[in-house]
Amino acid sequence: MKRLFTFGCSFTQYWRWPTWADALGQQSKSFENWGICGGGNAQILYNLMECNQRNRLTSHDTVMVMWTNTSREDRYVKDRWFEGGNIYWSAGSQIPAEYVRKFSCERGYLIRDLAIVAAVKKILDGIGCEYRFFSMVPLCQSNRENQLGEDPQDSYQLDDVYNLYRDLFEHIAPSVLETVFKGSWFSGTGISDDFDSKRRDFHPTPMEHLEYLAQVAPEIKINNDTRDWMNQWQDDITYKKQIWHPQHLPVRL
Repeated sequence: MKRLFTFGCSFTQYWRWPTWADALGQQSKSFENWGICGGGNAQILYNLMECNQRNRLTSHDTVMVMWTNTSREDRYVKDRWFEGGNIYWSAGSQIPAEYVRKFSCERGYLIRDLAIVAAVKKILDGIGCEYRFFSMVPLCQSNRENQLGEDPQDSYQLDDVYNLYRDLFEHIAPSVLETVFKGSWFSGTGISDDFDSKRRDFHPTPMEHLEYLAQVAPEIKINNDTRDWMNQWQDDITYKKQIWHPQHLPVRL
């Protein structure tokens, strides 16, 4: 790869260890990881446009996006992106619970985010670059089905939205939830959660990130040096030998 640009949430740029994006970055001549922990699909669009303004993407570049779940609220506050994460999990902490009760809407989130995915696809098709769409969760399922919460007072109809964008789903690879986690976020041993050592961190481990790439993009070859690098970081994080510092972060607004 010549220039590689990646976008997503903490499944793309995580503060605890390297992800699929960092692994591919090891094999690229030029790499920028535009992922943001807690970011939603809206910030992926915003960051793609900023990246294009700064780098003037061309047909020789590669863009990879891992779409996240829809129930997220992206806000730029003061001088940085607000890392709110899943609105149902953040209610009362990062995001006021009253706001969630008044304004969360599964249908609205889905309409917004599938339009964003379609817009990003059209933009990248226009640039003519190579690109791939990965996913944290299947966007053709609700947040409840993806075990990410819901507003119990929110009654919604989603089938017509799915049908409107049905052609879009064929361009998005199967999700991490479906492949690596086999439908359950806390399957497998994983690495202990930083806040609750009794359960696993639901983010894929470094080696689970490579497993994901092997399952959904087997044509992307991971060389031995990269595999050894990811395995070493998994060992270092598991046994607290080193602290990971995110790499190849871009200059951004």
